[in-house]
Amino acid sequence: MKQTQEVIIADAFSKVNEFYSKHGRTPVRREMENINTIARRYFGTWNNFICAAGFKPNVNKTKIEVEAELFALLKDFYSQKGRIPMRREFSAKSSSITKYFGSWNKFIVAAGFEANERRIPSIGKLKNSLVKFYIKQGRSPNISDCTRKNGLYNPLSYYRHFKVNCWADVLEHVKLPSYFRITTMTVAEAKEKVIKLIKKHRIKYYKDYNRLKPENYPSVWYLKEKFGWNNLCYLAGTKTPVTKFSIKDYYLSLAKELGRTPTTKELEAKMGVTSGAMVWKTGQRLNHFIQSFGQQPAHKAPERCKLSKKQLAELYKSKSIEHGYPQGMPRSKLEALTGYSRDIYEYRFFSMNGLRLFCGFELLQSGNKRYTEEELRDILKKPLYAKRN
Repeated sequence: MKQTQEVIIADAFSKVNEFYSKHGRTPVRREMENINTIARRYFGTWNNFICAAGFKPNVNKTKIEVEAELFALLKDFYSQKGRIPMRREFSAKSSSITKYFGSWNKFIVAAGFEANERRIPSIGKLKNSLVKFYIKQGRSPNISDCTRKNGLYNPLSYYRHFKVNCWADVLEHVKLPSYFRITTMTVAEAKEKVIKLIKKHRIKYYKDYNRLKPENYPSVWYLKEKFGWNNLCYLAGTKTPVTKFSIKDYYLSLAKELGRTPTTKELEAKMGVTSGAMVWKTGQRLNHFIQSFGQQPAHKAPERCKLSKKQLAELYKSKSIEHGYPQGMPRSKLEALTGYSRDIYEYRFFSMNGLRLFCGFELLQSGNKRYTEEELRDILKKPLYAKRN
């Protein structure tokens, strides 16, 4: 039995009264979402519902009232503890303090107290920490070395105080060598010399390059960002990585060697990887990738037949009669005369006999599994998604 409107409202009022007697205050809307739906339906707003229940709704306080409450809390804390509170001790009011004062220290100053000094290192301490690390370790620190056990500070402290945007600038600011930048070579010279070095020592991995490279050569980080490590190894002849660069290069060289468009199988044999690996590395279908650099693939997926079942049968019937096949053209002529393969016809009509029956031609008696006319008619009546034996 459905409840009447009066019963629903009375039940909602009783729940509000129960909340007030338990907590000593009027509930906030988010605390009673199930009642909020009833309140909006019958009273328009939550505050109208609270007024109808005989309570005073919660009203947003003014800026002056909020500031006065915050100042009172701060003074109470100071009188009890004899010190200014830390920000984490007022975490419950942090959003209000940020909203009305902008920051914690501005709030402390506005209350008439002197703010605590910010616990941040000086520029001199920041520079000394980097130099001490260099003397002790014999190398410039990385960002990953910025931990307390190494005597270093947070990387953001260096960026903020040195007014720079990257770690290489931090090291150069204190005149330490940077691993992340080329200072003696142009980009073209770096690429040429690195390829020669990789080719000379048959380098394949980062660690071997770091061990064998001269002092003024670029870092692995720089090479990966600028050129790609696998691409450099491929140009030097030490690796055959499956990348967009190598797939394109192999495809074009194979096409030039064969004098025609290579097939997917030929490309797989040349590279020694499957087409699935190429798709995974390039992130797109192999034919789409081949078309992206101006080549046409050897084989394409057949175009989808947009004709209806009746139109396809009429096309088959008309082309058969036109080309001298009064009882239907043979299977070998389907694609040449109609433009559609045997697979398309058999998908629509189950078999070639199904197509011939639909067009009114005689059924073929050859085949591994024969069906009578009645069986074929029953099959053709079923929808495409029905299971066929």
